[in-house]
Amino acid sequence: FRCRLRSECGGSMAPKGYQGFGSFHSDNVEDLVRDDAWVPPAVPIDVQDLQPGDWCRELGRNLYEHQVLLDPDYTFLNHGAFGSPLKTAFEAAARWRLYAERNPLCFIDRELFPHIVAVLKRFAAFINCRPTDLVFLPNATTALNAVVASWDLKKGEQVFFLDCMYASLKKIIREACGKTGATPLEVALPLPVQDKEQIIDRVRATLPPDCRFAVFDHISSNEALLLPPDCRF
Repeated sequence: FRCRLRSECGGSMAPKGYQGFGSFHSDNVEDLVRDDAWVPPAVPIDVQDLQPGDWCRELGRNLYEHQVLLDPDYTFLNHGAFGSPLKTAFEAAARWRLYAERNPLCFIDRELFPHIVAVLKRFAAFINCRPTDLVFLPNATTALNAVVASWDLKKGEQVFFLDCMYASLKKIIREACGKTGATPLEVALPLPVQDKEQIIDRVRATLPPDCRFAVFDHISSNEALLLPPDCRF
């Protein structure tokens, strides 16, 4: 069958053959990530009307009404579990999906990877890290699993964490310790917590000096407890 490249698939783009891996015609992603002079492609969808307005200047009812999709008849108390995107993000994602579905072959084969690299570079600049040190993953649990799986744990070593830690990460650590002979060390944090000194004192009193890894949530999932990441134990 015949096909032709239309303007929405890169204009006068000339086929260059397979560039990266598999059947994809886009350039090699690793090369694009490392190339500081690389110019990202133009965004093919209109998102100007989704730019932040006055509603984003402060938390509270105004932000909730403009950006939260949750049913206002319910009050959601759990900080963790299943969340909901902001309206702006939801609408932007819907526009990308519609654009991709208009020509999925062209989008996935020729456009997707360069746009992913462009987002990766922008996000790396936002969080002040090198693009080569940043990896996109589908969710936080997958990312945590990847990090723990990279540890070179050995028999007898200890991994320290508090009992307010995200439950999935507890399971991930215990599984990694079970496979290697390391010891998971879960320490209870008495509640209620009055100030950060209470957390620091508890960790100082229970953290073994020869502990291989100590893992902390910045904000705990169930309690929404803010831990002091800038402290020195």
